Amino acid sequence: LTRGPLCRISQGIMEGKVLQAPLVCPGHSRGVVQVSYTDTPDGLFLISACLDSKPMIRRGETGDWVGTFEGHKGAVWSAKLNPPGLRAATGSADFSAKLGG
Repeated sequence: LTRGPLCRISQGIMEGKVLQAPLVCPGHSRGVVQVSYTDTPDGLFLISACLDSKPMIRRGETGDWVGTFEGHKGAVWSAKLNPPGLRAATGSADFSAKLGG
């Protein structure tokens, strides 16, 4: 798991209502095929499965990058966090499944 820079989220107010723009989080070099999340006592966390073989974890409220899992040699088609957000499971086109945390 490597750690890195932050991404930004935009918010605005219109007619007394708070509008929130979609999270735009750069970092993957190829298409994202799945995003899953888990709600923990420390907040909401997202994990993305991507064709670049490097699943990424982000804070759900802000999109801030927490880290990247490395080790797959093919596209990652599935990524999931367990309910407490302490472990991640990924499945890849390299015929492997990995547990991290």
